[in-house]
Amino acid sequence: MKFFLVIDKEKEPSVTVVCDKVTRAVAQIEALCKEDADGELLYGYEGEEIFPLELSTITCFFTRDSKVFARVEGREYATRLRIKDVVELVDDSFIKINQGCVANVKKVKKFAASFGGALRVFFEDGYGDYVSRRELKDVKRRFGL
Repeated sequence: MKFFLVIDKEKEPSVTVVCDKVTRAVAQIEALCKEDADGELLYGYEGEEIFPLELSTITCFFTRDSKVFARVEGREYATRLRIKDVVELVDDSFIKINQGCVANVKKVKKFAASFGGALRVFFEDGYGDYVSRRELKDVKRRFGL
């Protein structure tokens, strides 16, 4: 196996593996990359203050007034991301539940079904949001509903 390392401070770190099959080494590389991504930080803004936010602590990302917020332990932090960027940034521990909300699967407390077939997700911190019809099938499959 060949190894290339390019250090470029202008680019986002990434790993590309080209192989003919998934070997133990390839699986270990993937695990290391995911492990590193678990500790990834982004920054949230609350007034004039800037806070580092670890992805694993974020309950969900949601939109309000054309801005994307990250919810952490009941507090809301503005981000400089778009929902589209959030979807690309997060890993399998998050799922898109509607056009404006990406939820941390590990922070979901319960689901509530309402009349008309609507499904609402409630998180550990009390926040709740509806699952859109478009995302309902994926959410049900992910949670085994």
